[in-house]
Amino acid sequence: MYLVEFPNLVVVLVGPENPGNIGFVTRALANFGVHELRIVGEDTRQDQFAQMFSVHAHKILDNAGIFDDLGSALVGIDLAWAASARAGRNHSVTRALVPLAELPDPNSLEGRIALVFGRESTGLFNEEMELCDLAFTIPSSKDYPSLNLSHAVSVVLHHLFSTYAPEEPRLPSEARAATYQEREQVYRFFDDVVDQLRLKEHRIPIAKQVFRNLLGRAYMTGREVSTLTGVVRRISEVVNDSKKLED
Repeated sequence: MYLVEFPNLVVVLVGPENPGNIGFVTRALANFGVHELRIVGEDTRQDQFAQMFSVHAHKILDNAGIFDDLGSALVGIDLAWAASARAGRNHSVTRALVPLAELPDPNSLEGRIALVFGRESTGLFNEEMELCDLAFTIPSSKDYPSLNLSHAVSVVLHHLFSTYAPEEPRLPSEARAATYQEREQVYRFFDDVVDQLRLKEHRIPIAKQVFRNLLGRAYMTGREVSTLTGVVRRISEVVNDSKKLED
């Protein structure tokens, strides 16, 4: 039986600017047991450099999905992990990055996981980062932290492969990962709670983002998120009832 080491991993390239890099990326996927590629932007799969540099991984290239935006590319994805070279300071909650070494074993998580990589020149935009559950960074020299796209994909997949690749086919788990829709539901109830609190205006989006960061790094199951949603929903109801009494 042919072993696919990471059957639930999907690599997503957002706005790749060099067709040759796409070809090299497909080789990295084949090297490290990942077999699904999604591309946001122009369809350059038939470009001569993309085809030439994909070599024996051309099937991954030919089967790659093409999408207009990252939101569309993440349909059917349960967790999205964004690669970023731009770490924020301690007060920047939107740039709180997880080190590559702290990413968990993808095979220990149910559901489909996307590794999202940005443009060669500018990386991912803030609004694209916000669609992902967490952002992680690849260790590199402070003098030149930006990696070539295909190199970044290779480093990440090599780390996951060398750390977590199974020797036997992956067995399904009874613990289903929380879906994107389930996490969005608890976010909406939490946002409602925050909106009712007497917080300074500039603190409101920060509080909401911190909650998203925590859940994104928690790798919660559907049952866990369902329980949390019930609790946060009840808190929302209590807060709203209290506000009505005050009014």
